[in-house]
Amino acid sequence: MRLFTRILGNSLWLFGARVGAQVCAVIVTSLLARRLSVEGFGEYSFIAAAILIGNVLTTFGSDMYLIREIAAGNELSRIFPALILQLILACLFIGVVAWIAPYLPNQTPESTAALRLYSLALIPLAFFTVFTSALRGAQKMRGYSWLNLAFAVLQVAVISLFFQRGEGVVTLAYLLLGIQTAGAVLGGILCASNFPDFWKGWHVSMDRVRELFVACLPIALIAILGIVYQKSSLTMLTLIGSASMTAWFSTAARVIEAARLGHVAALTALYPAMANARENKSSPGVFNFSWALLFVIAGGTVVLLFFLAEPIVRVFFGLAYQPSVPVLRILSFTLLPYTVNSFLSLVFLVEHRERALMRVLFVSLMTLLLLNAGLIPRAGSLGASWSFLAAETLQACLLLFEWKINRLRASQAVRASRGVANELSHPS
Repeated sequence: MRLFTRILGNSLWLFGARVGAQVCAVIVTSLLARRLSVEGFGEYSFIAAAILIGNVLTTFGSDMYLIREIAAGNELSRIFPALILQLILACLFIGVVAWIAPYLPNQTPESTAALRLYSLALIPLAFFTVFTSALRGAQKMRGYSWLNLAFAVLQVAVISLFFQRGEGVVTLAYLLLGIQTAGAVLGGILCASNFPDFWKGWHVSMDRVRELFVACLPIALIAILGIVYQKSSLTMLTLIGSASMTAWFSTAARVIEAARLGHVAALTALYPAMANARENKSSPGVFNFSWALLFVIAGGTVVLLFFLAEPIVRVFFGLAYQPSVPVLRILSFTLLPYTVNSFLSLVFLVEHRERALMRVLFVSLMTLLLLNAGLIPRAGSLGASWSFLAAETLQACLLLFEWKINRLRASQAVRASRGVANELSHPS
C-alpha cells in the first residue's frame, strides 16, 4: 500500500507539472504555427526532431542508467562521469551537423543555418539531462516537476515576447538556445538545494567515463533505436515528402504527445519505483494494476481524440492545418499499443533484459521504415500515420510475446527448483 501511495503521489505531482508543460507546449506550437509559414513550421519541426535525435544519441542511455542505479542504491558518484561522456558526444554530434547540414535535401540556407546553431543546445542539454536524472533517481519528483514546469513557462514567455510574425527559424534557434541554457542553470540550482555537497567530488576520471560508456552501451542502443523509431516518420516526410506534409503530421503528433501526459507522468514515477522495489512482494500487483489503469485511460482518450480531432486542429492550429484531422484520428489509436510498449519497456530495463528489447525495437523500426517508404509517396502524411500505427501494434505484440515467454521460463524454473528441493528433503 505504501508503494502504491508513493507512486500515486509522485504521479500526481508529475501529472500536474506535465499538464502545465503540455499547455505551454500547445501555446508555443500554436504561436509558431501562426507566426511561421507552413513551410517554416515544417522546417522548425525537422530541426527540432534532428536535435531531439541528437540529444538521445549524446545522452547515450546514461539518463536511464543513472535513474536505475540511483534508485537502487542512492549512489550519485556516476553523475560527473555521465556529464563528461555526454559533453564529449555532444561536441562530436555538433561537428557532424556542421559538416553534413549543407548536403541535406529539401533544406533552405536559413534552415541549414538554424540547424547548425540549434545543435549547440546539446551542451546545456547535457547538464539538464544529468540534473534531472539525479532528481528522478532519488524520486524527488516535486523538484523535478517544478523544474519542468518552470522550463515550459520560460519557453512560452520567450517565444511570445521575442518572436514575432515574419521572423525566421534562425531567430527562433537563437531563442531556443538561450532557453535551453537557462533550463540547465535552473536544474543545477535545484540539484544543489536537494543534495547536500552535490558539487563536491566532481573531478575528471576518464577511466570512470570509459566504464560508464561500456555500462550504458546496451541502454544507449535501445534509446537510439527508440528515438529513430519515433522520429523516422517525420524525417522521411521531410526527405521524400514535403514541408507541408511534415507540418501536418507534426501537428497531429504534438496533440498525441499532449494526450500521453498522464501516461508519461505515471511511467516516470513507475520506473525508479520498479528499480527500488524489486524485492517487495506487493510490487507486482501494484505495477500490474497501474498498467491496467493506464490502458483504460488510453481507451477513453482514443474515443475523445477521434471525435474531437477537427475542433482541436481548428482551434489550436488554424484552417491551414485541416489536413491534420484524419492524421490525428489515425494516430489516436496508437495510444493503445503505446501503453503496452512503454510499460513493458520499463519492465525489461529493470530486469536487465536489454537484448530482448533491442530485438523488438529493431524489427519495429525496420517495419516502419519499409511501410513509410511505400506509403508516404502514395498517401503523404496519411501514409505515415498508418505506417506508425501498424509498427506500434507489431511492437506491442512482440513485447507481449517476449514477456509471456520470459514468465513461462521463470515459472518452469521455479517448479524445477521446488522439485529438486522435494527430492532432497524426501530421498528415496
